[in-house]
Amino acid sequence: MRKGNKRLLRMGWILLATLLCLVLIVLPACGGGGTGEYTLTISSTAGGSVTPATGAHSYPQGTVVNLTATAAAGYEFVNWTGGPVADANDPTTTITMDGDHSIKANFEKEEVAIIGVCLPALDNPLMMDLRDAFVNTFKDEYDVKVASADGNPMTQKAQLENYITMGAKLLYVQAVAPPAIYDTLVDARAKGVLVLAAGGEPGEDARDAVMKMDQFMSGEYAAWLAKNWTDVTFPGAAAESIETAIFCSSLNPEAIDRTNGLKMISEPYLLNAMGAYILANGTAISDNSKNYFPGYGDDDRVTNPVYCPAVNVATTPEAAMFLDGQTAMQNTLTTNPNTKLVLAYASDGGAGASKAMMDEWAKPGHGCIEDLSKVAVFGVGALPPEIDAFCASCAGNGTLRGIVSFGGLDLAQRTVELAAKMLNGEPYDEVTLDALAVTQGCPCPPVFIPVPSSGVIGQP
Repeated sequence: MRKGNKRLLRMGWILLATLLCLVLIVLPACGGGGTGEYTLTISSTAGGSVTPATGAHSYPQGTVVNLTATAAAGYEFVNWTGGPVADANDPTTTITMDGDHSIKANFEKEEVAIIGVCLPALDNPLMMDLRDAFVNTFKDEYDVKVASADGNPMTQKAQLENYITMGAKLLYVQAVAPPAIYDTLVDARAKGVLVLAAGGEPGEDARDAVMKMDQFMSGEYAAWLAKNWTDVTFPGAAAESIETAIFCSSLNPEAIDRTNGLKMISEPYLLNAMGAYILANGTAISDNSKNYFPGYGDDDRVTNPVYCPAVNVATTPEAAMFLDGQTAMQNTLTTNPNTKLVLAYASDGGAGASKAMMDEWAKPGHGCIEDLSKVAVFGVGALPPEIDAFCASCAGNGTLRGIVSFGGLDLAQRTVELAAKMLNGEPYDEVTLDALAVTQGCPCPPVFIPVPSSGVIGQP
């Protein structure tokens, strides 16, 4: 080969080697469009935010980027996916920029503990107050589910079983029929569910706490208010001359107890809720059919302080709530137009009766009502709608003239306060006996006077 050609070949190899070196030097810095940078693309599912923000970001080669995923309220962070982050399960982690990467922060809704509220019905102000109190108090922290049994114990049993299966943390229940749900509540407690019962005692091993009242005594106090009004309004009235209606409820044993208390207005001697004669200390001296136990007789009976000889109980329809009370009163005024007195299982039903009386009074010639001041309704329960009806009566626009309150005017609030203590693991009273109080006449708003809340009724 000629000497000139050899020189050219040698120079070519040198040039090729130089170019190869340049390529080896430049290539590592070419990942970010030839600028020595890499691109990090960040995205997120619904339920949270990320830092750096979602989108594309450029970083020099080797940069360690801090990543933070922040869950929104009601959501929780799950993991990072798509790229080599240092810890995919940590919401605060890093990624090293050794190439282009795309990562995603994943969130999901938190599993919120359930509170199951099982009510016998949703047809009166108290039940609706309780529903609203539970929802408004716990909605930010718990999934509050409310169910109405519509008076059916088997429906309520199925609702409770459903909440237990769903893993409820607490059950609040007012039983339609306690025996029907006893086993279900025992099972709930065995599975770690807290049980707050109200209205009646389901059994000590079927609840963690109970709020209850002496239903029989509450009815007796309504009878006492009615007796007072009758004695003042019709002084010297002949025996059984004042036609009276007692609006009853047989929804559950507690309702029957209260109804039996109302009926004490026509019983000359003290009885217990089951119908047995009792002494002043509550000792029964007969069976529930009034057959005396050995050693007792007529002379041992104790005079009933709420007995009103002038009363003649002419009708006892089932009518608990407003519309039922209104309808029952309309029917009563048709069949017994001389009715002067109504004792209502619930003041809500009493308010319905008052409305029917005012509708009758508005008829030409006032219908069958001769004197509005000489008709009256008394009931148990003191929620805002019932207080409104009572105040309307004070102003001459109604006939609800006396109320027995139980648990105070803040019963729903006190109920959720007890539930909160149970949920938070704070000390709480296992048994809460609702206080009773009475009001009669005016002024408005009514002034409630506390009365004994358990035991045997004396002269209030």
